[in-house]
Amino acid sequence: MTMRARTLAILALAILAGSGAARAQNSVYGIAGIGFPGEPLSERARGMGGGLGAFDVTSALNPATLGDLGRLVATFSGATTFRRYTAAGDTAVGGLRETRFPYGLFAGPIPGTRVAFGLSYATYAERTYDVTATGTQVLRGDTLQVTDRLGSDGAVTDLRGALAFHSGSKLLVGAALHMLGGSSRLDVRRTFSDSAYLPYVEQQHLVFSGYGVSGGLVLRPTRAIELAGAARLDGRLTSRIGGDSVGSDRLPVSLTAGLRLSPLPRLSWATTATHRSWSRSQADLPAFTTAFDTWEVASGLELTGRGTRGTGIPLRLGMRYRQLPFSNVGTQPTETVYTVGSGVVLAGGRTALDFAVERFQRSGGGADESGWHISAGVMVIPTALR
Repeated sequence: MTMRARTLAILALAILAGSGAARAQNSVYGIAGIGFPGEPLSERARGMGGGLGAFDVTSALNPATLGDLGRLVATFSGATTFRRYTAAGDTAVGGLRETRFPYGLFAGPIPGTRVAFGLSYATYAERTYDVTATGTQVLRGDTLQVTDRLGSDGAVTDLRGALAFHSGSKLLVGAALHMLGGSSRLDVRRTFSDSAYLPYVEQQHLVFSGYGVSGGLVLRPTRAIELAGAARLDGRLTSRIGGDSVGSDRLPVSLTAGLRLSPLPRLSWATTATHRSWSRSQADLPAFTTAFDTWEVASGLELTGRGTRGTGIPLRLGMRYRQLPFSNVGTQPTETVYTVGSGVVLAGGRTALDFAVERFQRSGGGADESGWHISAGVMVIPTALR
């Protein structure tokens, strides 16, 4: 990491740890490291807390699930997050809101084969924040009040191309190539209480690039039991300004396992657990930033009501607990999420609308954050999929 990049990171963490305030941002936990980690989940999976992630054909966590597709599918999601946070024990900010379109997928079978393909995009890490702090500085013997502001708007995006093969009804296998991209616009400003001193302004445009590979399987020993496993290896995330590299961060190895039980035709319970070795990036981060390995465990239920041609309205409930990877202190932050969701099938089974409401609580690293994440997704298919 260059001296300029280190200076920007130091300023951001100093504002967070001090008496700063946030005007609009994704999360106070998205300032350290490479940002706040995203999740490649459909609305159906989110409504179940993420528990369905390892088995969901329209999520991008396990490429093997694409083997279940019998028709072309196109889906995309939009989400709005409402947040409030407290930091350093004496700073409380509410009324924060952000709207994003974090996920989309286009997938289907390859005619005449047992192979299916999938193209998707998802947020890998969110890097949107706008924080300010005030303090004093001595210049030419004068003690001046200064106001620092650091803003970032952007994200690291995960573009995935995947293939899956089904060898009958009991086994699905798949593999994928991931291209990481995206950008972030940085805006650093310092103003002085004395108008004789001109404001300091620095603006930079960071561009990200990286690669990864993943593979997975789904095993169905019986009609009521499904097992899943997936692994993902990401390389390095390179940051550039004007074509020149300003940093390179090592990314984690991710291991996922899942269990799904369907004791009744309209009742399903699924659990997905994922471990990510984010500590691999520690050597690439400033000394005041700590990178932790993380566990994420999600579990959820789906109960589908009676309907014609499988169009009953479902009820989805779930819970997710995960550790967050970056902190400016030695304590690892955590997140707990409770979810509810549902959906409806329209146009004779050719369109599905799904939504999820999530209540989250994040704590650790000198801050506490809580709020709501409300998302909706549209899925379009030529014939009924569900």
